[in-house]
Amino acid sequence: MRRFFIMLACMAALSFVACGNDKPEESAELQSENIYDKKEEAEPTEEADPYESMAESPFTGEYIDKETARLRPFAVVINNLHKALPQSGIGQADIYYEVLAEGEITRITAVFQDFDAEKIGPVRSAREYFTCFALDSDAVFVHHGGSETGYAAIKNRGVENIDGMVSGAFWRDSERAGMPGMYEHSSYTSAGNIKKEAEEKGYRKYLDENYPGMFSFYESETQLTGEAVNAASVSLPYSSYQISGFLYDPQERVYSRFQSGEPQIDELTGEQIKVKNIIIQNAKTWAIAGDDAGRRGVELVGSGAGMFITNGKARNITWEKDSFSSPTRWYDEKGNVLKLNKGKTWICVFPDNIEYTLE
Repeated sequence: MRRFFIMLACMAALSFVACGNDKPEESAELQSENIYDKKEEAEPTEEADPYESMAESPFTGEYIDKETARLRPFAVVINNLHKALPQSGIGQADIYYEVLAEGEITRITAVFQDFDAEKIGPVRSAREYFTCFALDSDAVFVHHGGSETGYAAIKNRGVENIDGMVSGAFWRDSERAGMPGMYEHSSYTSAGNIKKEAEEKGYRKYLDENYPGMFSFYESETQLTGEAVNAASVSLPYSSYQISGFLYDPQERVYSRFQSGEPQIDELTGEQIKVKNIIIQNAKTWAIAGDDAGRRGVELVGSGAGMFITNGKARNITWEKDSFSSPTRWYDEKGNVLKLNKGKTWICVFPDNIEYTLE
């Protein structure tokens, strides 16, 4: 009997030990599972900044590739004669200057920074005051030929330029060149060609470190208020031959460009030229005495009045330019630095003795 009780006692002791061992094993299993779960938890991460590799364009205020935003632009003289239309590649420009050239015609100096157009033109010759537009934007000046005073200005003002008269970066459009009276309207270049030529000439690739910029921009879309007047339609009669027009599109919030009532089209895309901002720069303009071609003089160093137009409204502004090499500065009616909405800008350098119409 005693042996029986001893066996029972031993069995109870073994049972107790087994039960005691079950508890730690269960805890270890649970602990292991908890550690595993913690390892599977996703570590918090910062969202990638979509603008990290981008920067604001100094010419449109829009975000573009950071490296591209540092590049010097190219200011290309574009033929604007009616028979020279449509033009090619100009839809990629950031800024457009339009000004009387000779007689009743205007020419456009288009400033390109972020562009890759395979055909740009037709390209035309330089005038003295066109160099001011290139110097405004610290640009390489691109032209095909030039007047005597135009060439003198390029030399005397140290304007780095690419000239179609001596450059291999240009070609003649064979179809145009073969048409009567169209040879002078057949010179073209491309983004790749002028970039390559500028590199071969050793021109500075990036904007000058001290370049102050042309414009200031609003941080967000802004509507002009206060003394602003309606400007859904803009008509600028440079002459009886050239009436430049803009029509506001309230859906896209941009202005569509017209030439004497006809849409101005980029031949490469078939699309009408559209801009966000219009600046009218009133400037003293005159016919050069004794010039058989009727060339003009335009006073761009100094100061004057003007108009800023955006989002269907317009307000008075003033402009100042201290020297040929310094950018033009723009001010609102209170004397504050003018701010533009982000996007393309068309600058109408318009005779100060001719009326224009806003409706």
